[in-house]
Amino acid sequence: AIQDYDEAIRLHPRYADTYYTYYNRGRAYSKLGEYERAIYDYDEAIRLLPENADAYIMRGGVYANLGQEERAIQDYDTAIRLDPENADAYTMRGVVYANRGQDERAIQDYDTAIGLDPEDAEVYYNRGRAYSQLGQYTLAIDDYNEAIHLDPEDAEVYYNRGRAYSQL
Repeated sequence: AIQDYDEAIRLHPRYADTYYTYYNRGRAYSKLGEYERAIYDYDEAIRLLPENADAYIMRGGVYANLGQEERAIQDYDTAIRLDPENADAYTMRGVVYANRGQDERAIQDYDTAIGLDPEDAEVYYNRGRAYSQLGQYTLAIDDYNEAIHLDPEDAEVYYNRGRAYSQL
């Protein structure tokens, strides 16, 4: 995919000025773990279309993968400002907060994400993990149950629900 985006940019200047060329190539670099190149492409996508929240969300994910949590949070904050109805931005910011041990803040973001997209099993799972970290095992089990209802094939949710039950 990366070679095709490179060739499109080389062959026709209009692709060099297209948000989606850089955004999609950034995603491809991210999947390969080439984070610095992904950041460059997300920067270009943002330069070309600064009001689109998606590139901020994706760049925030790269920063999070690099351990640059503050920069990730800044990108998620920007994405939320640009698109306050984007559940992914709240979910991803919540993950960063949870990784920092800020489980209460993570739960607030997960609550918002669930309000925007109540069919996302991963958010219930993440909120369940945050509740478990706080020792609120009954609430964690409720979230794990909902995650299982939405995605009954995720073994990790069953495992964590079992751990929560064992703490009661």
